[in-house]
Amino acid sequence: MSEVVVQISADETRDPSRLTQALDAFTKWAAEAGLSAPSGDAPDIMMMTEHSGGEMRRKLVFQDREHAARFLVFWRTERQRYRAPEGLPVTA
Repeated sequence: MSEVVVQISADETRDPSRLTQALDAFTKWAAEAGLSAPSGDAPDIMMMTEHSGGEMRRKLVFQDREHAARFLVFWRTERQRYRAPEGLPVTA
């Protein structure tokens, strides 16, 4: 089985708890929706933090390409829901 790595930039993770909450919600949804691995387990996701060139990124490692693709759609939706209205400053 190959791993799929998804990199999330620092701009997308200004609030690290939002990414963690999104991962928890996605895993729960995937388990309830029956999106499990052939073993019957819910999607396993490993999150790593990488510091490079003064920037921080999160790396998400999925066991399944489909789970990674579905999470990206889920994450984009979550980001849009919490995006600050134009003209308002975003605090880090």
